[in-house]
Amino acid sequence: MEKNYKKILLIAATHGNERIGIEVINRLAKQKLDVFFDFLVANPKALEKNVRFVDIDLNRSYPGKQKSKKYEERLAAKNIKLAKKYKYVIDLHEASSGTEDFIIIPRHRLNTAFPLDPINLGTVLIWPDPKGPLGSCLKNTIELEFGMKGKNRKIIINRAVSVVGNFILSLDDLNGRKTAGNRKRKEIFEVYGKMNLQEAAKYRVEFQDFKKVKIKDELFYPLLVDQYKDLGIAFYKMKRTA
Repeated sequence: MEKNYKKILLIAATHGNERIGIEVINRLAKQKLDVFFDFLVANPKALEKNVRFVDIDLNRSYPGKQKSKKYEERLAAKNIKLAKKYKYVIDLHEASSGTEDFIIIPRHRLNTAFPLDPINLGTVLIWPDPKGPLGSCLKNTIELEFGMKGKNRKIIINRAVSVVGNFILSLDDLNGRKTAGNRKRKEIFEVYGKMNLQEAAKYRVEFQDFKKVKIKDELFYPLLVDQYKDLGIAFYKMKRTA
């Protein structure tokens, strides 16, 4: 490996009230794995204020606008310029109402720009809408989402550190050896719609993440139940494709 050349960029605090990225990066640095990656605090003002965003959602703002009056749009233009310098980009997220851990591909299909096999999570979501995540613009970028609802935070952070650390060590072009780790067979889901709170309230159904339900002859899997109630969204809907 060339001196001072790193192929991996880890992104923390795309949403300022999600601190998992900071915690994971600090733990990986203690393990001396920071010799293999750089990191970016994506939204420092939101992180300082412990809010999701300042003006608009950064995860809906890419590719951004350099001269925008909106803070996150300016950030997006700056962040994407940096991310383009790396071969692999991992954007770390947490869901306070989420119950599962998964990989998000914010595009219409999988591609070979980012190797998913070394990511030790068994669930992949293809999520082409809404527009604006960094990964919708850069094919070398994925998001990792860790569900926190009803979970011990320390255990989830340990899991996230293991997942990201295993990916780093799996890249034989980084360290001269190949580490198989505990690679999982992937289940692929596609997010295709959502249900609002008023509609969901009509049905006597206990909606749960990844638990298949049937409503009016429509079979689907709910995702992030109650995560976005403030936006009027009861949950997103998915179909399993593989």
